[in-house]
Amino acid sequence: MPGINGGTTGEQWGNMVAGGTLAGRGVRLLAIGDVHLGTRPSRIPAILGDQVAGGLESLTPAAALKLTVDLALEEAVDAVLFAGDVVESANARFEALPALESSVRRLVEAGIPVLGVAGNHDVEALPRLADMIAGFKLLGRGGRWESSLLPPSGEPAVEIVGWSFPDQRVTVSPIRALLDAPLISAAPRVPRIGLLHGDLDASGGSYAPFSRRELEDAGLDAWLLGHIHIPSLTSGMMPHGYLGSLVGLDPSETGAHGPWMVHVDGSGKIVPDQLPLAPLRWERFDLEVAEDQDPEDLADRLGEEAERFAAKLVEDGSKHRVLGLRIRLVGSTRSAQALRDSVAREPWRNILRSVSGTVVFIDKVQDQLEVAADLQALAKGQDPPGLLARTLLTLEVPGEGRRELLGAAREALGDLARDPRWSPVSEMRGATDPLSDDALVTCLRQSGMRALQQLLDQRSQDPSAEEKHP
Repeated sequence: MPGINGGTTGEQWGNMVAGGTLAGRGVRLLAIGDVHLGTRPSRIPAILGDQVAGGLESLTPAAALKLTVDLALEEAVDAVLFAGDVVESANARFEALPALESSVRRLVEAGIPVLGVAGNHDVEALPRLADMIAGFKLLGRGGRWESSLLPPSGEPAVEIVGWSFPDQRVTVSPIRALLDAPLISAAPRVPRIGLLHGDLDASGGSYAPFSRRELEDAGLDAWLLGHIHIPSLTSGMMPHGYLGSLVGLDPSETGAHGPWMVHVDGSGKIVPDQLPLAPLRWERFDLEVAEDQDPEDLADRLGEEAERFAAKLVEDGSKHRVLGLRIRLVGSTRSAQALRDSVAREPWRNILRSVSGTVVFIDKVQDQLEVAADLQALAKGQDPPGLLARTLLTLEVPGEGRRELLGAAREALGDLARDPRWSPVSEMRGATDPLSDDALVTCLRQSGMRALQQLLDQRSQDPSAEEKHP
C-alpha cells in the first residue's frame, strides 16, 4: 500500500514494532477498536481541505479503516477483530455499509477471517450489516457468550471469546454470565482471547460495567476491549485494556490511535503492539506565558510553539497527515486582560504549519492566565482589590474560612449543577463532581483572579480610586 503521507509502508510498520513481535510467523491478529463509521472527526477547519492529499475525506474513520485493511493484507494477518461500535448508529448504517462491506470483502477474498462484537452504538446496526456482508462473523449475538477458533480450518492456534450488546443499555456485568456458565473450549490447550465492549472498572452505569477482577476470574489469557476511545491495552501476564478509537473523533481523544497487532507465539504468549495509522492526531500542551508577554506577538508565538511541538512528535516517530492542537496559556502576566482579548479574536485560526509532511493547525487556545499581582501586598488595602485579594488568599489555605466560601458557592451553584440538561455529561467516563472542593476552588480562583485584573485595570485608569478607599 502507499504509506501514510506517502511514506510509511506495511513493511516499515513491521520493522517499527517493538521487540520484533512481527518477526517470525506465529499467529497475528489485527484488533480494531471503536471505528464509528458514518461519522467524521469534529472541529476540522475547512481550510485543511486544500492542504491535505485526498481532502477532508482522508481524515475520516472510513479512510482510517481502509489504511488498516491495506496493512492487514500486506502483513497477511491471520484474522481481523472488531471490538464494537464499528458503526455510529442504526441511522448511519447505510452510509457505513459501503466502507465496511468493501473492507470485509477484501479481507475475506485474501483468506483473512473477520470477527466482531456489537457495542452500545451499533447494537442494531452491526447485526443487520453482518447479515448483509458475507464473511463477517458476529460473536455473542443477543448477549450470549460465543467462541470461535482460529484459523477456522486446520489445527487451531487461538480461540476468540466474544459477547455483543443485546440492547443499547446494559446495567449488569456481562462477565457474570460467563462466570456462571463458562464456555468449554473445543481446543483446551489453545490460548483464549476475550473480545468485549463495555465499561471497565466502572461503578454501575449503563454500558455493560465490569471489573478487572472479573476479567481475571474468567480465566482467559487476554482481553481486547472496546468503548473507551483512549487506548490503554497493556502487556503482561494477562494483556487487557482498551484498543481505543481507530482515529481521534474530537480534540479530547488525544495521543496515538490505530489498530493493534496482537501476536500469539508458539508458547501461547500474547503481545499487543499499537500501530499508529490514524491519519489525524489530536494533542494538547501548556504554554507558559512570560510576565511581560506582548499581546501583539501572541499569534506568532503560538505558531512557533505549535511547530516546535509537532517537530518533537515527528522526532519521536509520529507520522500523521494532520495534527490538531489545543494550547492552554498558563502563568502570571501583567497583560492578562490584553492577552485574553487577543485570544478572543482567535488570531491563530488560519495558522497552518507543515512539519515533515504533517499539516499542523491550532484548534483552540484556552486561557488559564493569572494577573501578575502580589496578593499579600494587595490584601493589606481596604479597597475592593484588597478585599478580593484577602478572599483569594483564604481559598489557598484549608480551614474554616475556606469551608464557608465553598459552602456558599456550593449553595449558589447547586441548582445549576443539578440541572437535568447536564445529566449526559455526568454519565461520561471520567466525569467529575462540579461541586467538589477541588472543582469549586479552581472555579473561584479563576473567576476571582479575572475580577481582580478588572479592578486593578480600573484603578490604574483612575488613580484617585485608591484614595477613596484608605
